[in-house]
Amino acid sequence: MMKFFKGDAFTTLRNACVVGSMICAGLSGYAAVAGGVAPHRMEHDANRYMARGLAASEAVLVQELSAQHPVGSDANLLLSRLSRSGFDCQPEFESPGSYACVFNRQLAFSRVARLTTRVETDGLRVTAINPTMSVGPAPQPMAFSLAAL
Repeated sequence: MMKFFKGDAFTTLRNACVVGSMICAGLSGYAAVAGGVAPHRMEHDANRYMARGLAASEAVLVQELSAQHPVGSDANLLLSRLSRSGFDCQPEFESPGSYACVFNRQLAFSRVARLTTRVETDGLRVTAINPTMSVGPAPQPMAFSLAAL
């Protein structure tokens, strides 16, 4: 039978617990300093426009974009702002110099609100901003079949 002297096992256990807690405190302190807090998830500007109501979102969007990017301003700045705001901007091939920026928001009952902003340019400068709002059924997911492969 093994006999422990008073203090040998308990001292070792205590020292191990102290060292372990110091390591954990050091790692958590480093994680807090190096990583910071979890990043705040930014809400898209397009959601902010739609939160004012589906009918008012077009007017608010035109007012805000016209104030920040009036007719004659740089089109690239407007398109990059719309892209950062959550819109998907693509050129329209049927009318050169025009761009369609679309934002889709899922609604209840399998419906989608689609905010489309048409930006017309002369190549470099904005000539017009035309937003439209529509609500329609959500697109059905594509069926996948192995036979199509």
